Amino acid sequence: MHRAPALPGVYFFWGAPRRARGKRPLLYVGKAANLRSRLRSYFTPAVDLPPAKRALLRGAKRLTWRTTTNDIEALIEEARLVKARRPKYNVLLRDDKNYFFVGFTKEALPRVLLTHQPGKGNQYLGPFTDGGAIKRTLRLLRRIFPYATHPGFPKRCLEYDLGLCPIEPTTNDKQPTAMFVKQYRKNIRAIKEVLTGKRQTLLRRLVREMRRAAATDDFEMAAKRRDEIHGLEKVFAHRTIVGGAEHLLVPSDVPLGIRKRLAAIPPIRIEGYDIANLAYGKAATGSMVVFTNGKADPAAYRHFRIRGVRGANDVAMITEVLTRRARHTEWPRPDIILVDGGKPQLHAARTALAASRGDAPGPLLIALAKQKEELYLENRTTPLRLSKRQPFLQLLMHVRDEAHRFARRYHFRLRTLDK
Repeated sequence: MHRAPALPGVYFFWGAPRRARGKRPLLYVGKAANLRSRLRSYFTPAVDLPPAKRALLRGAKRLTWRTTTNDIEALIEEARLVKARRPKYNVLLRDDKNYFFVGFTKEALPRVLLTHQPGKGNQYLGPFTDGGAIKRTLRLLRRIFPYATHPGFPKRCLEYDLGLCPIEPTTNDKQPTAMFVKQYRKNIRAIKEVLTGKRQTLLRRLVREMRRAAATDDFEMAAKRRDEIHGLEKVFAHRTIVGGAEHLLVPSDVPLGIRKRLAAIPPIRIEGYDIANLAYGKAATGSMVVFTNGKADPAAYRHFRIRGVRGANDVAMITEVLTRRARHTEWPRPDIILVDGGKPQLHAARTALAASRGDAPGPLLIALAKQKEELYLENRTTPLRLSKRQPFLQLLMHVRDEAHRFARRYHFRLRTLDK
């Protein structure tokens, strides 16, 4: 068991094939917050296992496992596999009084229930073996997709005041509007998808709806979908990652002064530029990285070897790189051009692009200074300071850092070749 990782996951006991080259029967599937610790418990002599588990170990000929991002995902995967495969010893060891089922009532606005005894007339998902884990999962999901647990919905209750139970602000016991009912049922559908292992399907749908809402200027709905996406990612993330590989933006994420310059978010193409060189300018290089819809697009990255600047003059090098970039009219037009630096770099970018822009509105130019992460913008005398938790700034920092990495990689390659 020393080979098993100390990570959450699901594990499988397999029996002997019934015939040569036949498939092994799946005897049992379980879940663990720590696979190594859980599997060791089966083989510790001092542990007094129940008769059914002793029979399982006698019949098991192979043990495998699969890691998951956290114990919540392991819990859901175990329930899905038990329902789909019905392994022999999961059935023998199952006691409905100890297992949990999540129920959904057959009502216009379904309630969500947790029970040991699934009855008739409602829909039930499970069984879930870990009561604490499924309760914790439902608490987290309810913060993202509020639902009711009490009869007589909708009404104001304690959960409503906590943001966990949605009601429509109606009076005189009016019926909820069709829009409210539609959104509530979407919440229930989302919870079902998560608990049946269809989280990625749900995320793809939420992203589509977010982008559709942003394209039609429904900023409130776009922000709601964005928050649902981020909430799901936090529930299933192994750890919190700032500046991840993909950023989901809606107009409410972007400062108003910048938003007015952009036609739509998303889609949006950001090009990031940086310079790498030695103190005396040898093997100087420039980089262009591209982020489309908040995601890096490495196929569109470009290197520039600086040829027209002598010495270490980053501002002049930025001017050369952007002047050369402007000649490539066959490349897609950027919505934002980001350069590493402050006012001098911003002025260099504006000068380089002035001829190509003409009278037509060009891309939004932004310089991002490292020390205080300040944004320098055209037609603004003072830099713009945003919270480092602001999604738009996190995206720009990621673009800037990627441009720096890409420029340095080419720079060191040229230095090696010049030796």
